[in-house]
Amino acid sequence: MEKEEGVSSVSGSIEAGADEAGKEDAPSPAETELSASAGETGNAARDSEAAPEEEQPDSSSVTVSGITPEAVEIPAIGVYADIESLGLTDTGAMDVPDDGDLVGWYNRGAKPGSTGNAVLAGHVDDREGPAVFFDLKDLTEGDEITVHGEDGPLVFTVTGMESYPYDDAPLQKIFGRSSDRNLNLITCTGEFDREQRTHRERLVVFTELNP
Repeated sequence: MEKEEGVSSVSGSIEAGADEAGKEDAPSPAETELSASAGETGNAARDSEAAPEEEQPDSSSVTVSGITPEAVEIPAIGVYADIESLGLTDTGAMDVPDDGDLVGWYNRGAKPGSTGNAVLAGHVDDREGPAVFFDLKDLTEGDEITVHGEDGPLVFTVTGMESYPYDDAPLQKIFGRSSDRNLNLITCTGEFDREQRTHRERLVVFTELNP
């Protein structure tokens, strides 16, 4: 997705290989453009006397197929953001939200909670200033990230963080298949390259689903 100069788009071309991303039969992005420039919903009250007790979903069955993410919560950096389901652009790149306050989920890959690498991407800033993942760099190992969905929530714990050149990121590690239930968060970092119209690095926070 083309972004105007000065808007740090999480759009760095991370060229994908031929292997599939995150889940079976899922196409990998040809170029992973992660835009690093860039609600809380209330629960309806239930009348316990008028209706039988609601059966809780079996967490083991939920994590077999994962959940469709609707919002992400990161208490350590004060983030609660709605999630937009996104696929590929016409050029084969991973799409990203236009709104700097939203987080994008790569819906061609794994769902959060399922086996594989689920991927969320958000902007670090936009024309108006800091965006949703501006403070992502401040996370540390052990911090928790909660993904909300109809069958959630699911809680993940940060296991590490790495920065990579925008054109030389390890796509299989970020998007590829895994026997673990991972959630990887991506944003831009480093100096903004005005010629390439993108930040020179990508910050990836790696997390695993809590047992």
